[in-house]
Amino acid sequence: MHITYRGLFLVICFGIAIECQGGGGGGGSFSGGGTFFYGGSGSSCTGDNCASSTVIALSIVSGIIGLGLLIFGVNYCVNYWKGRPSQTNIVFIKNQTTENCNPEKSDMSMFKSGHWKSQYFQYGKWHGPCRFSLTFDTNSMTVKGIGSDNIGKFTINGIYSPETSRLGLSKKYQLGTGNKTENLGHTVTIQLTWNEQNNQFEGKWYVQTNKYHGDDKFQLKFDGQHLSTVYGKV
Repeated sequence: MHITYRGLFLVICFGIAIECQGGGGGGGSFSGGGTFFYGGSGSSCTGDNCASSTVIALSIVSGIIGLGLLIFGVNYCVNYWKGRPSQTNIVFIKNQTTENCNPEKSDMSMFKSGHWKSQYFQYGKWHGPCRFSLTFDTNSMTVKGIGSDNIGKFTINGIYSPETSRLGLSKKYQLGTGNKTENLGHTVTIQLTWNEQNNQFEGKWYVQTNKYHGDDKFQLKFDGQHLSTVYGKV
């Protein structure tokens, strides 16, 4: 886009320069229902007329360049923020919501180590569910996981807060596994809040790579304890 507008600017300025210098040469006149160019030392642009034409032309060029810069700026801002959460996971899990604003609340029941299943919305449809393992550490308030989906194998690292019932995950894909077109070895940021009515975490995923920028809905639901945990209780 930048090259196109610069080229257009140079062409217009070149045309203005030629017109203001006059037609020159030929020794004759061209007419067809009226005289347009005069030969000899005549000029089609002199004095105030030439100055007015220059101002108008430069105004048009400036407007075009300004519009181009505006479009470029808007496009840059959209690409910069699309696929990028407005808050880091650390900030996200600490923030309260209007539905969940009780600072004394500390419910650990939804943060269960075991198997979880997730689904995400992309390209106009839901993908999944995908089943994988998560382990919650109540001492450090961190969570780790491992699994695979239609994109490839992945590992999960995250943090959570019982006070806000929020969960922030970083899902890192292992390059060379699964779908080679979709799997770029990228990281997906996932920010979720517990929905008590649906008995699941709900929120959004965010992806930003050199080839793709996007974000949309994400759901995460508990799907059973690890077998070692079950046998350990027997």
